[in-house]
Amino acid sequence: MTAMLTDLVEGIADEFSAGLSAANDEDQRLFERLWSAGLLDIPDLVALLLRRAEEERIAAAIRSGRPGNPLRFLQSLVSDENPAVSGAAMALVLAKGRRRDRFGGPRILFDDVPAEAAVALVNAVAAAMRDVLVKRDGAGADERLSTSANALIARHDEGSRLEARAFELVHALDRAGRLDDRLFRSALAQGEMGLLFEALGRRGGISSESAWEHFTGGSGRLAMLLRICSVPRDLAGEVVALVADLSGSDPETEIGRFDSLSDEEVERAREWLRLSPAYRSAIESLDTDHGQRAL
Repeated sequence: MTAMLTDLVEGIADEFSAGLSAANDEDQRLFERLWSAGLLDIPDLVALLLRRAEEERIAAAIRSGRPGNPLRFLQSLVSDENPAVSGAAMALVLAKGRRRDRFGGPRILFDDVPAEAAVALVNAVAAAMRDVLVKRDGAGADERLSTSANALIARHDEGSRLEARAFELVHALDRAGRLDDRLFRSALAQGEMGLLFEALGRRGGISSESAWEHFTGGSGRLAMLLRICSVPRDLAGEVVALVADLSGSDPETEIGRFDSLSDEEVERAREWLRLSPAYRSAIESLDTDHGQRAL
């Protein structure tokens, strides 16, 4: 997480440096100043870092347990006969490639950051760079930094997020009638977690964020997700056996929960998850048990 955050901050600082023709030779000091001041404690940014780190951990564990060199699932979709599927697959492959550093580690790009968090982050970096610009430009530094920050924010494109690319591919597959159990098996076997969460969410009629939260939530939440998404018992058993331990639970708990859930419980949970996240959060903050009953 720290490596991804450091890389992200340095990338934004470099954007400022290029736009202002000001050398930035103190990336580490800049990051440490922001960290010490608490300016990187942006909830949506922290949530994104946590999710990417956890996705990487689960994917690495899955891949390490499958020796050999199986057909790359996403690459196979690039040559799909359906142009919408092949185009969306190519866009996702390219997007994933840009989110790897030279050592193969995960990266987060500026466009991946949620809009409000992006505004806070850019302005924090601008403030941290102020001393350098003031020494050079004097009183004009603040205006130049503010203008540069606004220009950078204006270029922020949430449509280029990695999650947005996965969304486009899943919807193309769905329109082609290909959002089936085979796709789930392939995505899981290859550790394509973002694509898997998007596909599960689409099939269950819930958000990919809700799918992610249930997949990694433990205590029977994985089982609930599989039931909400109408995953058949045999495939559910494969999923549980492969990832239950990785998601903070155990196979016995999850498959037992899968078998014991009634259709009414599943439908109640589905309806709850289709409500606005802000509304659900507010209800839970009021110390009611509605959400717990639903889940």
